Amino acid sequence: MKLTRKKFPKIIILVLCLSFFSTAALPVYGADKREKISSVKLTVSYEEKPEVGKTIGTVTVHVSNDKLEISEPAQYYDTDDDVWIRGEIPVIRVELAVKEEAQYRFLSSTKVSTTGGRSEVKSKKILNSGNRLQVDLKLPKVTGPLEETDDYYWDGRRARWSEVEGADKYEVKLYRGSSQVTTVTTTSTSYYFYPHMNRGGEYTFRVRALNSLDGAKGSWTDKSEEFYLSSGDAYQGTASAPDNENSGPGSHPTDGQGNSQPTGWIQHQSRWSYRRSDGNLVRDSWLFADNNWFYLGNDNIMRTGWIFVDNNWFYLNPVSDGTRGAMKTGWVFADNNWYYLDPVSGGPKGVMKTGYQYINGKWYYLDDKTGMLWTNRQIPDGRWANQDGALQRIP
Repeated sequence: MKLTRKKFPKIIILVLCLSFFSTAALPVYGADKREKISSVKLTVSYEEKPEVGKTIGTVTVHVSNDKLEISEPAQYYDTDDDVWIRGEIPVIRVELAVKEEAQYRFLSSTKVSTTGGRSEVKSKKILNSGNRLQVDLKLPKVTGPLEETDDYYWDGRRARWSEVEGADKYEVKLYRGSSQVTTVTTTSTSYYFYPHMNRGGEYTFRVRALNSLDGAKGSWTDKSEEFYLSSGDAYQGTASAPDNENSGPGSHPTDGQGNSQPTGWIQHQSRWSYRRSDGNLVRDSWLFADNNWFYLGNDNIMRTGWIFVDNNWFYLNPVSDGTRGAMKTGWVFADNNWYYLDPVSGGPKGVMKTGYQYINGKWYYLDDKTGMLWTNRQIPDGRWANQDGALQRIP
C-alpha cells in the first residue's frame, strides 16, 4: 500500500520537527580552547664540543618559557659510534611538555628557535594531542685536527710521504735551496717533481694533510732531506699537468719540448711506452726506471698484472697509485689469493715462488702449479697450514 502524507501521523511529524530544531540549537562541545604555545626558545650547551676521535659526551638543552618543562632530557640521537667520526652531523633530540595540560598546547605552527653550539632546528613533532613537542636539533659537521705525516722522503725525483688518517688530499711545497719553487695539491701520497726541477741544485720539500670535507689543515712537516740534481740532469722541458692517478708509471710527463720523438715515458691514451735517449722504443724487455722494474711487450706497451717471461711468472702493479706497472715483490694479494714474489735480485727478483718457502722464520706451502698460498688445510707432507698459511705439525 502506498503511504501518503495525509496518512502519516501528525504527532510523529511534530516530534521529528521538534527533535531537528532542538538538535540544531545544541552548542558544540569538545572544541580545544586551550591557549596555543606560539614560540619556543631553546639553548644548547655541552661540556665538550664534538670533535674527531672524541668520546660521545652529554648535551643539555634548556627552555626559557615558564609554561614549559623538559619531559625527556636531551641526548645525542642516531649515532652508533663510541667516538665522533669526521663529517658526521650530531643530532640532539629533546622532548618538551606543557606544565598545565588543561590550559596550553603545542601546534604544528609553534615556532622553535635555538641558540648555543651553532645549533639549528632540524625537525619537530607534536605528541600526545599537543601536550608534548619532540624537537631534533643539529650541530655543525664534526671536524678535528689532522696529524702531521710521520714519514717523508725522496724516492729518486719523486717525493713520498706516509698517509694521514682523515686526509683526502695533500699540499706539497718544493724548494731549491731556500727558494720556494712551486706548491702543488694531490690526492696521492707521492708527487713526481722532476718537471719543476729546471735548474741544478739541492731540492727539499714540505707536506701537510688537508680534508676537503671540513677544511681541516694539518701542520707542515719540516723540510725533507736534500735531493741533489746536477745542472746537466735538470729538466729541459716545461712543467706539465699535475701528477695524478690517471698518469702513467711513476706519473711521468713527456719532455714537453713538442718534438716528435720525446724521450722517457710516452702516453698513448691510457697506455705507456718508453723511448731511450738513443731514440729507440723499449720492446720485449725489462726496463729499470725511477727505482722500479717495468716490462714492455713486443708492441712497446708497458704491461700490468701477471706476465710470463723467461719461463717465470711476475706481477706488475695494476693500480694507478703512482707506481703503476712496477714489479711487485714479497707477499702480494691478487685474484683473491696470496702469492710470494722473490724480493731478492738473485731469485731472480720478482719471480713467483712455488712449493715450500721459508719466510721470516716460518714455513709456507705455495701450490706447485699456481703459486697460490695454501691456508686452513693439510699440505702434501701431512702438516697443517693455518689461516695465515704458516705450517704446523698435526698433534
